[in-house]
Amino acid sequence: MGLFKKTDEEKAAKQLKVDSFNQKRQERLSDAQDKSEKKAREKAAKAGFDVNDATYVFSCLPNDDEKGSFNMPFGAVFVDRVVKFQKRWTGNVIEEISLRSVTSVEVSKGLLPTVSVYASGNTITFKVGVEAQKIASTIRELLPKVVATGSVLDPIAQVEKLALLLEKGLLTKEEFEKKKRELLDL
Repeated sequence: MGLFKKTDEEKAAKQLKVDSFNQKRQERLSDAQDKSEKKAREKAAKAGFDVNDATYVFSCLPNDDEKGSFNMPFGAVFVDRVVKFQKRWTGNVIEEISLRSVTSVEVSKGLLPTVSVYASGNTITFKVGVEAQKIASTIRELLPKVVATGSVLDPIAQVEKLALLLEKGLLTKEEFEKKKRELLDL
């Protein structure tokens, strides 16, 4: 073989090393994001921002137009909305966009990535670090659920509705049990 030609075994070994490196890098990133979220949840609770029902919580830096702040803002992705909370000298400021009205999510790359959530007539921009892709992917994962149903339905409420259909005789016991297992991920 020539100097630059590799056998299939050499190519496979190199690809295995690359895949292993990428997997380890992704695991380190995930660990950093988890630690960052835990800290953000604690700090948000201390600041008076209720994030118990949030899917993902993160700290961010103030945007250039956000003057008069003495605390860093927090962002949270809930199953039905995206919220930015910040304590300022003049009082707490909460920006909120319903996921039903979100038209797109954009991640800018650079030294300090930003995540912009666009809705008709409104935009929320978060200056964040390593969480940028996770924030965007979390929002993008929730969008089809909100759009498809018009709102996010509680699985327990859906099972209760199915139970009413069962009582009325519109569902068989087998159909009810099958759908209940689907809804509750059993």
